[in-house]
Amino acid sequence: MDDGCGSNFFLEESLLVRFFYYMNIITAIGLIYLFKRAFEVQELGQKFLDQLSKESRDWIELPGITSPRFWQQFLNPFNFPRDCTIFENVPYWTQEERLSAQRNDGHESIFDMALDIYQPYSVEAGDDRPVLFYVHGGGWTMGSKKFVGPLLTEMLSYDWIVVSVDYRRHSKLGYPTQLMDCKRALRWVRNEIRIFGGNPRNIVVAGDAAGGQLACLLSSTANQSEYQPGFEDVDTTVQGVLGLSAVVNLVDLENYSNHDCRIHFIKQVARREDSPESAENLKFLTEHSPRFRLKGPGVPCMMIHGDIDTLTPVQHVRDFVNHFQNTCTAPITYLEVPGGHHCFHLISSPRSWYVTIAASQWLNYHFDGIHNNNNNNNNNNVDTRGVGGGSGRKLQIHEIVEWDWTV
Repeated sequence: MDDGCGSNFFLEESLLVRFFYYMNIITAIGLIYLFKRAFEVQELGQKFLDQLSKESRDWIELPGITSPRFWQQFLNPFNFPRDCTIFENVPYWTQEERLSAQRNDGHESIFDMALDIYQPYSVEAGDDRPVLFYVHGGGWTMGSKKFVGPLLTEMLSYDWIVVSVDYRRHSKLGYPTQLMDCKRALRWVRNEIRIFGGNPRNIVVAGDAAGGQLACLLSSTANQSEYQPGFEDVDTTVQGVLGLSAVVNLVDLENYSNHDCRIHFIKQVARREDSPESAENLKFLTEHSPRFRLKGPGVPCMMIHGDIDTLTPVQHVRDFVNHFQNTCTAPITYLEVPGGHHCFHLISSPRSWYVTIAASQWLNYHFDGIHNNNNNNNNNNVDTRGVGGGSGRKLQIHEIVEWDWTV
């Protein structure tokens, strides 16, 4: 009897060992395949940088497996911001907006109407450095301004000011509350960012997924009064757009999405009545799809998208890029990333590192004349005049406009 129990035990143990042995082999093969696909991005990114170097006269080589930077990133994959001062949870509401938000959505809603500012130690008030205005994703109802990925630390290393924005995600009024909150944050940045060393006339908006849709609309709805209640006269223009896994087509009549994005957006995000296919709601979806808002000269744009993204179909972004090229005179750059899933850039990997480096060089080339050996005065997209007559003097801390908070 004991021998039988012992045989069964060892048989079960043997089967379990074999199971995990084969699972380890399959996992190892899968990791090797994923790693190989990640390195395909190195070739794509290097071609992009080579092309950019012909115009900027700066040649940059992406770090390979023999590079110290590659192993530094590989062994320490976390992207905690370093060498900077972080101003957290800075409110961007006015008193009237605070009272309105509390009345409609409760007291705690105002804590979502805040932003974080990352100021490199080497940057001082009045330095007029470029500003990256980042809007997080999360389907318009989730997410946090803390999730910005490696792009934040990369741009801080180039002495950019980074502003990460939060917005109300559960307002009873529904969308476009998210868009209007982002415009309120942009208004605050335009008025206050010089005290942190940023240039209010050199702001690039960026975002991932739903945040990419909001970033694109911040550009295409600049100065439109219906999205700026109470601050209709404030200039909300931006100088560039960077979209990462961005949502650009909410209508999706071709049904490329593997989920019904129309129902989700109309019912859960916008909280609208009637069917998503009703004429009124289709018009609403069209008005808030970046793909259908392209017009005029536009601003320099870069779109980065994974070719296996199942949440925001790559076909939508390809269509957006083609329409941009046919409609706008501003330049557009598109990187379609092999093996890139939805928001792959938020996870540390060779794929995300290479894409981050490519994006940073695009940002520096178009919006920063210091780090790419180009003179800002030759950049038609950027106004580098100092606030207050262009004197270039550095503001003192007491000159900040009061917005119901203190430094």
